[in-house]
Amino acid sequence: FYSSSSLSQQNQHQRKAFIWDLNFIKVFMESELGKARAEIKEVKAELEYERKARRRAELLNKRLAKDVEEERIGREAEEMQNNQLLKEISFAKSEMVRMKRDLKEERQMYALREERVQMKLMDARLFFEEKISELEEGEKERNRMMKRKVLERACSENLQIKKGINPIPRVMRALRSKSEKWGS
Repeated sequence: FYSSSSLSQQNQHQRKAFIWDLNFIKVFMESELGKARAEIKEVKAELEYERKARRRAELLNKRLAKDVEEERIGREAEEMQNNQLLKEISFAKSEMVRMKRDLKEERQMYALREERVQMKLMDARLFFEEKISELEEGEKERNRMMKRKVLERACSENLQIKKGINPIPRVMRALRSKSEKWGS
């Protein structure tokens, strides 16, 4: 019995030592467990914060991607408008060049016409002056002839009157011969 009692005491003693060891380990484990729980809570909080931050970043990224796409579409539209305007400007410039060339040609044609008109005016003026001088010469010649005829008539009338010849029958014969000539 003694040995069994001693064995039982020894077992009890070992049990107490084991329990004491377990209690010591339990305290140690509880403090470690508390630390681990605290770290887990901290990691959970960090994880939650990171998730929220990631969600915000994803939302921001989506907004930025949408803004970038809108900006790209707007830029492409502006580029198309710019290209259209450049085409219109190029067309307008070519039209201006063509119109300037046409205007220059018209000016040259008008200048040539003006020169021709001036030349014709000069020719007409010279012709007119020539005709005027011819008319003046003719007038002078006619005046001289008239003066001579008037003098001759005056002299001849006087002779006929002096001689007592009647000039009326001659005039009648001249008129009769002219009327026969004309057929009346």
